[in-house]
Amino acid sequence: MITFEEALKLVDDNVSVLGKTEACLGDMAGCYLAENVVAPFPSPQFDNSAVDGYGVKTSDLSSASDKTPKELKLVTAIAAGAPSQLQINVGEAVKIFTGARVPSSCEAVVMREYCREENGSVLIECGAQQGENIRRTGDEYKKGETVLESGIKATPPVIALLASLGHVKFPVFKKPVVTLVVTGDELVEPGQPLKDGQIYDSNAYGLTAALSALGISECKSVVARDTREETRKCFEQALSESDVVISSGGVSVGDHDYVKETLEALGVTTVFWRIAMKPGKPVYFGVIDAKDGKRKYVFGLPGNPVSVLVTFHQIVKPALRKMAGGNFCGNSTLKVTAGAALKKRPGRLDFVRGMLSRGENGEPTAIPTRGQESHMLSGLAKAQVMLHFDRDLEKLSPGDPVDVTFISWHD
Repeated sequence: MITFEEALKLVDDNVSVLGKTEACLGDMAGCYLAENVVAPFPSPQFDNSAVDGYGVKTSDLSSASDKTPKELKLVTAIAAGAPSQLQINVGEAVKIFTGARVPSSCEAVVMREYCREENGSVLIECGAQQGENIRRTGDEYKKGETVLESGIKATPPVIALLASLGHVKFPVFKKPVVTLVVTGDELVEPGQPLKDGQIYDSNAYGLTAALSALGISECKSVVARDTREETRKCFEQALSESDVVISSGGVSVGDHDYVKETLEALGVTTVFWRIAMKPGKPVYFGVIDAKDGKRKYVFGLPGNPVSVLVTFHQIVKPALRKMAGGNFCGNSTLKVTAGAALKKRPGRLDFVRGMLSRGENGEPTAIPTRGQESHMLSGLAKAQVMLHFDRDLEKLSPGDPVDVTFISWHD
C-alpha cells in the first residue's frame, strides 16, 4: 500500500496532455489555451477617453475653480466609434464621450461633472493634469506582446480578451473523452421502485456531475453487473471508446470484485492499487497503450458514494486537468486550527469533510460535518473543505493546526 503523496506522484508521472484542437469562442469555456496569445495590435489601439467629458489644453485651466470657472469655446462633439481628425486651439474644448478617440491636440479630458454648457461654450470648474482621463495607445500591451501564456484556462475574461483581439476561434488542448463503468447488482436507476436489498445508483450521477463541472461533456456511463463476463464486456467497450475510464465499485478484495483482474487481463498495466487513505483505500490506477500509440487511463474507485467523490476530487481531477492542458496540482491548501476533537488509527491519511468558521480569536477553524462514514453523502454535500488528518497522528485536539484543502468541483 502506498501513501497518498506517492499515488499523486505516480499519476502525475504517467499522465500527459491529449493533444490540440481549435475551439470557437462559444465552445471554449473550461478549455486550456494551447498557444500563447500574441497581440495583433496595441491596446488601446488609439488614444481614447476614459470618461464622458471635455477635451482641453491644460494651460487654459490653470486658474479654473468652482468659483471662477473657465469658459472655453465648444468646437464639436466626438462619439465613441466615430473617426476624427479634429484639432483644438488654445481657448477651445471638444465634447468627448467614453471610448471616443482623443485628438492629439487635447492634453486632458475633464469629467462632465465639473463642467456645464452655455450658449455654445463650456464652463469648466477645475484644473487638469497632463494626460488626465486619457487612455494612451499601448498602455495595456504593445503589438506583438504576449498577452496570455499557453496553459491558461479559458474563463469568461479570457474568452472576452480573445474576442477583443478579433479571434473567432483559438487553439486549445483537447478535453478527455470519459466512460464511467458503475458496478453492482444492487444498483437501481433513480425513479424506479426499490426491491429488498437494492439501492439507487448515485455514483453515475455524482461522477457525471463532477465531470460536467470540469467542462467534460463527452461522457457516458454503463452499469456492469457483478459477473466476470459482464465486467469484461463493459471495460472492453469503454477502453475502445474513451481516453479515460473511471469505474466505481468492484475494486476491493470481495468475492465479486472483478475490476482489477479484468483490467489486467485486458492488457492494462497496474500503476498502483490501494492507498493508505480514508475514505478510498481500494483505489486502482492503470494505463494501457493502444495500437495507435495513444495512451489510455483507468481509475478504479471504491463503491461507497463518499469514497467515490473524495477520490475523484483528490486523485482523478488533477489528472483530468493535466490531460486537458492545465496544471496537475491545483487544489489550494490552507493551515487552520481544528474545531473539534478527532481520533483515528495511525498509518493512514484521513480526509475529514468540514466547514470553515471563525474561532474565538478570529482565526479560521475547520469543524467536521456530521456524517463522516463513507456512505454518508450529506456530510460531503455540506462540506467546504477536507481536513488532512495526518497519517502519523492518532488524534487531533481543538486548536491543533491542521491543513485543509478547499473542495472545488469546477477547477
